[in-house]
Amino acid sequence: MAKLTILTGPLRKQSFELNSKDWPKVIGRAEDGADFLLADPSVSRQHAELSFRDGQWILRDMNSSNGTFLNERRLSSPMRLRNQDQIRCGGTALLYESAETEGRAGRIEQAQDQAIELAFDPGETMVAVAFTSLQSKESAARQRRMIEAGQAAMNLSHGIKNILQALRTGIDVMDQSFGRQDLEQARKSWGILRRNFLHIEKFVLDLLKFSKDDKPDLQLCQFNRLAESAMQMVQPQAHERSIALTANLDERIGQALADPDRLQDALINLLLNAIEAAPPQNGQVTLTTEQDESAGRLLVRVQDNGPGIENVETLFRPFHSTKGKMGTGLGLAIVKKVVTAHGGTIDVQTLSGEGTIFTVAIPMIGSDGGGKPAEEN
Repeated sequence: MAKLTILTGPLRKQSFELNSKDWPKVIGRAEDGADFLLADPSVSRQHAELSFRDGQWILRDMNSSNGTFLNERRLSSPMRLRNQDQIRCGGTALLYESAETEGRAGRIEQAQDQAIELAFDPGETMVAVAFTSLQSKESAARQRRMIEAGQAAMNLSHGIKNILQALRTGIDVMDQSFGRQDLEQARKSWGILRRNFLHIEKFVLDLLKFSKDDKPDLQLCQFNRLAESAMQMVQPQAHERSIALTANLDERIGQALADPDRLQDALINLLLNAIEAAPPQNGQVTLTTEQDESAGRLLVRVQDNGPGIENVETLFRPFHSTKGKMGTGLGLAIVKKVVTAHGGTIDVQTLSGEGTIFTVAIPMIGSDGGGKPAEEN
C-alpha cells in the first residue's frame, strides 16, 4: 500500500495511507473539503487531488493559489507518481512511497527494466547500474533541496506574520491611547511600532544581502583594522546590555585580500549574535585574530559566555533563528555565504552553560590555493 508522509511543518512525520479502492483523495487545509489536512496557511482549502487509474496514483492540482509541485516542477497537468517522489503543496513538502509496485502498469515497467538489463553485456550493465545510482543520488539531493526550500518558505512567512502582528498591536494600542488622550500609553505604543519597524527594516536588508549573488570585490585591506572597526560598530549594543567587549589582535597580521565591506558585515553579525547570547550585566564577548602560518590562514574567533547553542546542525540554514520571534534567521546564513565566497570556512564550538566560539578562517595572501574566492551558488 502506498502512503504520503509530511516532511515539513507542525505535522511533520504524519503519514496518510493511500487505498487503491478508496479515491479520489483531496489534499488541503479545509476540514470540510479535504481528506488529508495540512496545517499550512499557504495551502489552499482544496489544493491537490490524488486518484488511482490503471494501477497507478495520479496527482492533479486543483487550481491552488500557490501551486502543486512534483520534484520541483509545477504541475500544469495530472502526473503519475513514482516511489520516492517529492510533492510540495504551498510551503509543505510530502514524500510519496509505494511499498510494492502497484497494478499492471507497474509490473510492465518492472519487466521492461529487467529486459533492458538482460540485453546489456556485463560491462554495459555496470555502467547502467552506476548511471541509475547517480540518478538516485541526484533525485535525493533534489528532494533535500525541496524540503529545505519548503521549510525556509514556511519560516519566512512566520517571520513576516510575527512582525505584522506586532505592528498591528502597536497601532491598536496607539488608537486606544489617542481616544483616551493617554499620552504615556501612546509613547509605549510608539516604542512597539518603532522596534518592529527597525526589525522589518533589518529583515528586508538581510534578505537583500542574502540574495546578493555577485562575487566579492577583493582588495588589499588591513585585517586587524576591519576587526577593530566591527568592534566599534557594535559598541552601542554592547553598552546597552552592559556587555564587556575585548579584542585580542595578532600584531603579526598585515594585509588580507578581501572584500572589506562584506567581511566587516560578517564580523558585525557574529559580534551581534554573541552580544545577544551573552547574559546582561556580566556578559563577555571576545574577538581574537590569529595568523596560522602553518595552514596559510587568517583566523577570527568570536567568543561569548552565553548559554550555548542546542542545535548547531541548522545554525547556518536560511530562516532558522535561535532568537525566536525577534530573529530574521538570516544573519549566520549571510556570514557563511560571505566566508565561503572568500574561499574560507566557518566553524562553531558550543558547550551548554559555558558559551559559544565561532571561528572564521580565510586564506592568507600567497598561500596555496588561497586568495581565490569560491563561486557563490
